[in-house]
Amino acid sequence: MTPDFSVIIVNYKTPQMTADCVRSVFKQTKGASVEVIVVDNDSRDNSQAVVTGEFPAVKWIDMGSNAGFARANNAGMRAAKGENLVLLNSDTLLIDDLLAKVKQHLGADPATVACGGVQLYPDLTERPFFKSLAAFRRFQYIYPPSKGIDRLLEKLYPETQYTDHEQVDWIPAAFLVARKSTVAKAGMLDERFFMYGEDTEWNCRLGRVGKLKVYGDCQYIHYEWGSHPERKNQEITPINRIFPQITLSNLVWIRKEYGIGQFLALMANYWLMTPVYFGWKMAVNLKNARSPFFQLENQVDFARKVALLTGYFGKILFNQNHFYRL
Repeated sequence: MTPDFSVIIVNYKTPQMTADCVRSVFKQTKGASVEVIVVDNDSRDNSQAVVTGEFPAVKWIDMGSNAGFARANNAGMRAAKGENLVLLNSDTLLIDDLLAKVKQHLGADPATVACGGVQLYPDLTERPFFKSLAAFRRFQYIYPPSKGIDRLLEKLYPETQYTDHEQVDWIPAAFLVARKSTVAKAGMLDERFFMYGEDTEWNCRLGRVGKLKVYGDCQYIHYEWGSHPERKNQEITPINRIFPQITLSNLVWIRKEYGIGQFLALMANYWLMTPVYFGWKMAVNLKNARSPFFQLENQVDFARKVALLTGYFGKILFNQNHFYRL
């Protein structure tokens, strides 16, 4: 019998978290049939023993190396038997028979080709996320707080207007359900991406097949930063907004989806902000009667990250078939 859903979970050195996630899938799925596929990115720990020891029905796939999010999920999708494919982060928990609700929605809404749910913090308060690709594109630009620049970017990247309040441009891949027939048309994840950005680019292709929706009555818990707990409480400021792997992947996505001009605009922004941030800090130091070179660590770190991204400039510009992993 073909299961309603194939749930694909990528594991990388998070055995207990992955086991908790799998447990929530089986425990919280009553009104739909499901298979669970765990794809391991060469964790080299006790992950397989922990997960399959408790859940022998889980299909385990070992990638043999840290192949990244896109390649691991594609391996899971190739092995999947279900009518619908579910990408599920290991740092999530399903609640309230979520997949049964999704099954009901998709059955009644054939124009919707992929969907997601509302993310919740562990205390069950709602976690905000980008529903609009325009908002996410504006977020890629780095600049000192400026209402004028905010307004300019809003004009350059206006919000998509939908009559259906549940329709979105982008479904977070922490929980993303796509019809198998849709994936056959749109293709799987782009394996040039190591991590981050691949889901955004995939959403663009899925959205060209049909509607994307986030159903308001479908909720799940997302802890986030399961593999990077050090980033959990980090304050995000304009000067530290570049996380190299995330930004690199987003540049690849922008170039592929929107072309050379949009890619060059972002790179020009990063290059311009490097001397601006140095000049601003040095001016503040002089104003406070300090050496102009006092506490420039953040500026140096920003410049180092921009230089790292610049090293990939040619590959991204010419849309080369390269594995973009830092």
